[in-house]
Amino acid sequence: MTGAPNTAAARSRTLGGFLKRLSGPFTLLYARRFFGGVALLVFIVMVLFEAVFVAERFPMVFRAVYQNHADPRDMGFLLLCNSTQVVDLALAIAVLVGTYWTALRMRENRELLVLVAAGTGPFQLIGLALAVAVVALVASLSVSSLLDPAARFAEREVLFQAEFRGLRTGINTGQFYDFPGRVAFAPARQSSGGLMAANQTRGLFVYEELKEGKFRVVTADHASLEGPDRAGRILLKLGGFTSQTFDPAGQPCHDCGGTTTGLSQMATLAGDITQAMKADQLLSFEPRGANADEMTVFNQFAAKAYSTDPRHREDMRLLGERLARSFLCLLAPLIALACVCLTNRATNYFALPLACMGLMSLNITSEWLIRVIVPLDPWGALRTPALLTLVMAALLLAEIFRQQGKLAQPQLGRP
Repeated sequence: MTGAPNTAAARSRTLGGFLKRLSGPFTLLYARRFFGGVALLVFIVMVLFEAVFVAERFPMVFRAVYQNHADPRDMGFLLLCNSTQVVDLALAIAVLVGTYWTALRMRENRELLVLVAAGTGPFQLIGLALAVAVVALVASLSVSSLLDPAARFAEREVLFQAEFRGLRTGINTGQFYDFPGRVAFAPARQSSGGLMAANQTRGLFVYEELKEGKFRVVTADHASLEGPDRAGRILLKLGGFTSQTFDPAGQPCHDCGGTTTGLSQMATLAGDITQAMKADQLLSFEPRGANADEMTVFNQFAAKAYSTDPRHREDMRLLGERLARSFLCLLAPLIALACVCLTNRATNYFALPLACMGLMSLNITSEWLIRVIVPLDPWGALRTPALLTLVMAALLLAEIFRQQGKLAQPQLGRP
């Protein structure tokens, strides 16, 4: 009966000693400088990563804006939506670089040597590095699992609204438009003098695939869309309407020597026509969650377990990859401290690049394991990257404690 109180008292003393060591001279004198140096370098590296990534994505975003007839002012918002796609991996690299340079500067300035001489070991520095790791982990999960899915859906919604707005206000002359099952073209019409008339109406040419290899061709002198209303109904008004249905297989033509040719099987003419339809008959817009990358981590953890549905497997694979990249933020500071231990005159120029390569290798390895194992439930998607992270963290901590003398002693030969 006395074992439980003794255990609780021992835990209390351990926790009190832990807090006392963290509140000692190290934290009071150097914690603020450590956090400030890491935060500044992380900010600089993230800005560089985002600048390079946004510049690489600019042509694709510009093409999407042009093809969907979006307002050029939407370009900045779409680039902002794309910028979230690289945050999780870029943040891990930024934390590695920030922790490495801050710890290396403190070591070469002999600040860590003074602290070791005062009786403090590497425990405090590892504690601060782990604090940075936890903050980075929370930020990475928030962006990749919550903000990025919302940004992807917002991008798709903006492009859809722009395309539908272009159809409702009038199709630009000389432009192709792809719809589900059909292609529309607004041909250029010129006046007799070769110049386009000021009051010229918009023509329309529509090609529609039908069953059994048949297709329909619809032409109109002018076309307009009205709506949609609250129920999503729109009115398509066509003037000078003509509809023809063709059979590419054709029928034997006795007047043509028995050859086979594609003949019009039906032709209807009408001066004007108005047709009511649903908006998704022209442009389909799937709700949020139709794409796996628009699902948040809460949606993925709420999914049913052990399903062999291909979409469920895709969700679990994406969940595992998100968690794996976020867990890199836990390993990045430890990799940085181990890299500081190994940095000397001989390794000064390639220690940090090798550390970044090691971090990227862990990312590739974790993604490969997730694709090979193929988790069927959320906890299976969490298990693989978590085990890999624990094993690597134990190895890195063992290396840091083994090389703790080099962590504090200057190695670059500063006079």
